[in-house]
Amino acid sequence: MPSDRAGYTLSVFAIDVSPSMGEGKADPGGETKVPKLDLVKEFVARRCEPKISSGRKTEAVGILSYGGKTNNQANRAFVEQNPEDEDPPYANVSCDVAIQTAKPKTVEVVMNLDVGEYEGNPVSALMVALDMIHTHKHTKSWALEVVLITDGESAFRQDEYEEAMGRFDDLGVRLSVVGIDFQPLDEAVDKSKSRNKRLSEKFWRTFVSMLHERISKTTESEEMLPTLELFDDSLEESRLPKAAVVNGTVSGIDLHIGSSEVDPEQAITIPIKYSKATMKARPPTLSKAWKPAMELQMPVRPSLGSQRQSSNQLMSSLINQSQSFSQTGEPPKMEDFASMISAEVKHHSTYVLKKVDSNAPPSSQLGTQGLDAEYLEATQQATQNQDEDVEEEFVEKEDLVKAWRFGSTWVPMEADTFEPLDTRKGVEVLGFFPKDAIKRHLLMGEVRFVWPDLTSPKGQIQFSALVEGMELRGMCAVVRWVLKDQAEPVIGLCLPAMDFPGEGKRLDFMYWVKLPFAEDEHNFWFPSLTTIKTATGKVVKEHPLLPTTEQCDLMDDLVQSMDLDVYAKEQAKRERQENGDEDEAMSEEEDDEVDTPRWFDPERSYNPVIHRIKEAIFHASLTADLDANPLGPPHPELTKFFDTPFEIVEKCEDLTKRLKNALDIKKVPPRTRKKVQKEGLREDEGFIDIDELFDETAAPSQVKAESSSQATKPKVQRPPEKKVKDETEPRFIESDEEIEPLTIKAKPKSGRLISNETPLEDFKTLIEGEGDIFRKAINDLGLVVDENIQSSFSYQNYPLALDCLREMRSTALVYEEVETYNEIVEELEQRVKNGKHKDFWKRFQEAGEEVAKISAEEAQKALEEYE
Repeated sequence: MPSDRAGYTLSVFAIDVSPSMGEGKADPGGETKVPKLDLVKEFVARRCEPKISSGRKTEAVGILSYGGKTNNQANRAFVEQNPEDEDPPYANVSCDVAIQTAKPKTVEVVMNLDVGEYEGNPVSALMVALDMIHTHKHTKSWALEVVLITDGESAFRQDEYEEAMGRFDDLGVRLSVVGIDFQPLDEAVDKSKSRNKRLSEKFWRTFVSMLHERISKTTESEEMLPTLELFDDSLEESRLPKAAVVNGTVSGIDLHIGSSEVDPEQAITIPIKYSKATMKARPPTLSKAWKPAMELQMPVRPSLGSQRQSSNQLMSSLINQSQSFSQTGEPPKMEDFASMISAEVKHHSTYVLKKVDSNAPPSSQLGTQGLDAEYLEATQQATQNQDEDVEEEFVEKEDLVKAWRFGSTWVPMEADTFEPLDTRKGVEVLGFFPKDAIKRHLLMGEVRFVWPDLTSPKGQIQFSALVEGMELRGMCAVVRWVLKDQAEPVIGLCLPAMDFPGEGKRLDFMYWVKLPFAEDEHNFWFPSLTTIKTATGKVVKEHPLLPTTEQCDLMDDLVQSMDLDVYAKEQAKRERQENGDEDEAMSEEEDDEVDTPRWFDPERSYNPVIHRIKEAIFHASLTADLDANPLGPPHPELTKFFDTPFEIVEKCEDLTKRLKNALDIKKVPPRTRKKVQKEGLREDEGFIDIDELFDETAAPSQVKAESSSQATKPKVQRPPEKKVKDETEPRFIESDEEIEPLTIKAKPKSGRLISNETPLEDFKTLIEGEGDIFRKAINDLGLVVDENIQSSFSYQNYPLALDCLREMRSTALVYEEVETYNEIVEELEQRVKNGKHKDFWKRFQEAGEEVAKISAEEAQKALEEYE
């Protein structure tokens, strides 16, 4: 039964180590001849590498060899019961690694296998492998597999093959026979081969076909059917880079449509499950290191001088420990106790107070741009030597406080300053909008599968109805996803999907993709490349920046000639013609219908960095001397997309030259930047003495100069002052009549009569003027009051808002606009209580009847007084 989860796989590799495995064989990926057993070792090691790298405890591996020594439970049990029998079963079969979690030690055992002295029996090896699987503790959800690798050169007894078939079927184990130098199944067995190899190859063809027919009656899964593979193809496939494809962990959560707090009768809650569909690939973590290569895992402090010698003490203790296990008593080599000195790398943080030298010259605070490299290096070395002599002041982590940077100031914030968001676990549907309106570049994050809880029939019906409704209307849902209580909310998009796995079957599910927030998206707008307008709005038809018809045609030809899909289609067509797959030339319509491979297939492209690191780690784990056997070139699959196809380069060479001449492309000279030497402020710069500035007895030359930053600030242009008799002496304003104010008329927003800057003055002007615009003025002033409150910095705009409300109330009483004022106050109360300035309503209530809603009695009394 194949595993539906990540891991939960069990693989037993049965390796033929008969004397014939020591013979040479051509490497499928190279030109050298290598012993067959060495290639088999590499194949098994590459098959084990993904299981070891995953680090999962549910990736089990067992190693078995036949044709050498005898070491298996079945043979030992028979010998104990029949000590006089000279021909015990399952001889020359060795269980080298019992079934266990895949570890690097497994690969080490495989690489240390040697050629045996006997001709091994592969059927006996299969029986021992099945016995190993039977005794291992696992559940039915595990995927079980036996991989037999043999060259078929040994003669063996075949009397147990029927029993082996029965055990494969009963245990649910998949068999893969990998034959070295076997013929493909569509070809007859080569008669030039040795007799043993011909008989062995025919036996495995019959065995696999009979087992295939037997298992196919009890299962519909093709993954359970046995296979007969060619070793060269399997080795080449194992060398290919492989993306880690695993099933994500399934988690449960509730999908909410509507709010149960607002209207519990109409709210819908659907239990759903979700798992990751895609995940960002990351390179392997270098989580282990050699302790002698590290100074220390704990931070070194001056007060802890004894720790400086810990590395030497560690090496001495390791040597003593290894000598106790050694019989000769000689000091071991570094590789002899490698397993004792490897450990995980732990992260340690040390906090030190940074001392700033107040006597340092200003130039030292201006950066290192423009200084000589040798001078910088010498200065840094001298500073480092000085720092070593000074005792550092360490600070404990508990004494630190987080600080936020506001401009050039650090604002300390305690850990409990910000309360966590009061969020609840669940997925809340915020709304729906058309799928056609989705910006495709926003859907580039990790994707999740969403489907109903299979244990809730009601939830399945609700979820299926929701998916079908969204699909029929072409809508998608915006949801607010919270993984746990008081966690950060994430806004995402749910896209409906309907799959039909079989006749009369339908599977409804959704894809969830994270959406960016407003500050995460950056839009860059550029002027038109084909239309240029003057300042007056006139369209310019001829301009050096406007492309000509010739330039556009040449660029179109260049883009079409660089179409990689067309190149891949032509290449596939040439290959079919060369192989003689088609007798007659296809028509264009038939040729378009043929599924030709694309030049770039995302499923067959790999991250070169990640897989190159994997290659380096794998090569170093199998190589004893890296100097003698360094890492080879990367796999061609990692570099095949690095260069442009040569045919396209030749095709575009002439077009590129013509386009270069048409566009008049020239090399841009490098830009040379002037080195600006910043200077520090002098002693008489940086501030202004206000008392000295307005001192009548002070001479003009004694006035302090303003700083350069203040001198560069823009000045507000004011009306020209009246000329003074003596312009060399400072003149001071003696009365308010000499001041000529700079008045700027505040403009109201579009559609309004009252501005946000001077609302009270504008309102009084409108009321005292001509025309019946009292209701319009009161409504506009209500909108201005609300906007000023919402944009207020702290309680800065509160007094003005209350003054405006007082004036509105008195005006509403006089001009019979009581209902208008009361509606404005009701709306203002809702917006204030739901906004960020809730404290304004306390000020409103403290103002009392001056701004409160107008009662019916008060309105009647005002009307009687007016009459």
